[in-house]
Amino acid sequence: MQNLSGVDRMQNLFRILRVSSLKGRLRLLLSVLIVAMCVLVVLFMTLFGKVIKEREIHAAMQEAIDLQRLFIDKWKAERLADVNYLAWTSAARSLNFAELGSQFRLFQTTHTDFDTISFANADGKLVLCMTESLDTDVSDREYFRAAKENKAFVSDIIDGRVTGKSLLAFTAPVRDMTDKFAGAVIGTVDMATLDMIVNEFRFGERGETFLLNKEGYRITKERDASGASRTGAPYRTEIYERAVSGKQDWKAYSNRDGDSVFGAYAWSADGQWLLVGETRTRDVYKPYYRLLAVLSLVSALVLMAGYVAALLFTRQISDLLKLLLDGTKRIREGRFGHRIDPAIIRSAPTELKELSNNFNIMSDKLRSTVELLEESAVIDHLTEVYNRRFLMIEGAKIEEAAARAGNASCILLVDVDYFKQINDTYGHLVGDRVLKHAAGLLIACVRNSDVAARYGGEEFVILATNCELARGKELAERIRSWFINSPYRDEEREIPITVSIGVAQSSPQRTYGTNTLEDMIERADKALYRAKHRGRNRVECDDPGEKPGN
Repeated sequence: MQNLSGVDRMQNLFRILRVSSLKGRLRLLLSVLIVAMCVLVVLFMTLFGKVIKEREIHAAMQEAIDLQRLFIDKWKAERLADVNYLAWTSAARSLNFAELGSQFRLFQTTHTDFDTISFANADGKLVLCMTESLDTDVSDREYFRAAKENKAFVSDIIDGRVTGKSLLAFTAPVRDMTDKFAGAVIGTVDMATLDMIVNEFRFGERGETFLLNKEGYRITKERDASGASRTGAPYRTEIYERAVSGKQDWKAYSNRDGDSVFGAYAWSADGQWLLVGETRTRDVYKPYYRLLAVLSLVSALVLMAGYVAALLFTRQISDLLKLLLDGTKRIREGRFGHRIDPAIIRSAPTELKELSNNFNIMSDKLRSTVELLEESAVIDHLTEVYNRRFLMIEGAKIEEAAARAGNASCILLVDVDYFKQINDTYGHLVGDRVLKHAAGLLIACVRNSDVAARYGGEEFVILATNCELARGKELAERIRSWFINSPYRDEEREIPITVSIGVAQSSPQRTYGTNTLEDMIERADKALYRAKHRGRNRVECDDPGEKPGN
C-alpha cells in the first residue's frame, strides 16, 4: 500500500466531506483544531491537572509552614533573649532584688507576652516573683536544672503550681560578679499566647495549623476548642511518621478524625516542636472541579462559536504575547517590577490569565531579589553586621529621628586592642575570625534597637538611641567586661581580647562634620584615642571642654 502524507490525508478528508471552498476548508480546519484542543485540554486537566494541583498545594503549604516556623523560632529566640538580658543586668548579678523587682515590673509592661517574670535563687526558691508565691521551690523543674548547668532553656508545657495555667518557661542562668551560679531568671508565657500565634494561620475553610512535641502530643489547642486538653492521645498520623523519618510527600493521608487531608510540616530550629499544617482534600479540589466544569462549558461554547471564536482567541493570544514581549523588554532595560494590567486580560481565558499572573509574580520576585541584593550592599561580608555605608546614611536618619523626639543618643567607638599583633602572630585568617567573634559579642551586648556596624579595620561603632552619656558609659563598660570574659577560642588556641572604647553623646552644638552623627563619631574617636593612649582596655568619655584640633 502507498503511504500517504499528512497533506494527502487532509485532501482525502476534504473530498469525502465535499468541502472545496477555502472558507469551508478553513472552518473545518479550525473546527478540528478547536475540537482537538478542547479534548486535549479536558483530558490534560482530568489526567494531570489533579496531580499538578496536589503538588502545588503541597508546595504552597510547605512554603507557608516554613515561614510560620521561622516566625515561631524568632519569637522563641526573642523571649530567650529577653530573659537572658535580664539575667545579665547588674541588678541580677549583684542580687539587688529591690532594683531587680523594678526592672521586672518595667520589663513586663513592655513585653506583654510574658505572664510573669521570676527570680529563683541558687537553691531553686523563688525570691522575687510578680504572681507566684515566694519561697516556691522550683529546684526539681527541668528548666532550673538546665540553668544550673549554665544553659538557657525553654521548657515543655508545665502547669503553674499556684495559677494552674498551662505555661512555657524561658530560663536564663544568672552568674554573680565572681562568675558563680547565683540563680535563674524565669519568664513564663501563657500557652494561650502560643495558641493565638499558631491559630492565626490556616489553610482552607476547615484547615488548621498546630504544634506537636517530639513525642507527638499536641501542645496547642484547636481554634474553637477552648476547653479541650492539650496533651491527650498522641497525634500518630502519617504526617508525624513523615516528620520523624524526615520524609517529604505531597500525597494525601487520613488525619486523626479520619478526614482525607494534605499536610506539610517543619521542625523548629532546636527540634523541640513540630509545626503541622493540614487542609481537607475536598476543600482543595473544590475550586479545581469548578475550574474543570467551567472549562468544559467554555469548550462547548467554543465549539459552537467556531470560526469567529477561533479568530478572536488567536487575536487575544497575539495581543497578550505582545504585552509579554513588551514586558520582557522593559525588564531587560532594568525596569524591574513591570506588571501586566489585569484589567487588560480580564476577558482572556483562564490559561492566559494564569500566564500573565505568573509573569507578574516573577516580575515582582525579580524586583524583590534586586532589592535584596541592594540591601546586602549595606552588610559587612566578614562580620555580618552593618557596614560603614549603612551607618553613615541610615544611622544619621535614626539619630535625627531620636533628636526630633527629644531623646539623646550615644556613639560607642570600639577598637580591638593589639589587633595588628594578632594578625602578625596568628595570621590574617585567624584575625578575620577574631573580628567576626568580636562582632558577635557586640551584637549580644546591645539592644535590638541599637545599630552595630563595622567602621573599618578593627573598629566598630554602636549607635544607641534613647541613651544618655552615663548609660552609654555603662554599656561600654559592660561590653569591655564581656570581651574580657569571652576570649576567642578555636581547636588550637585561645586568644584573650580586650577593647578600648570611646563614648560620646549627641549635642545640639555640632563641633565636627556635617551632621550630628559625624560630630558624635569624631568626639568618640578622640575619647578612644585617650583610652588607647592611657593604656588600652578602658572606657573614655567625650570631654566637652576639649577644643577642636587637640
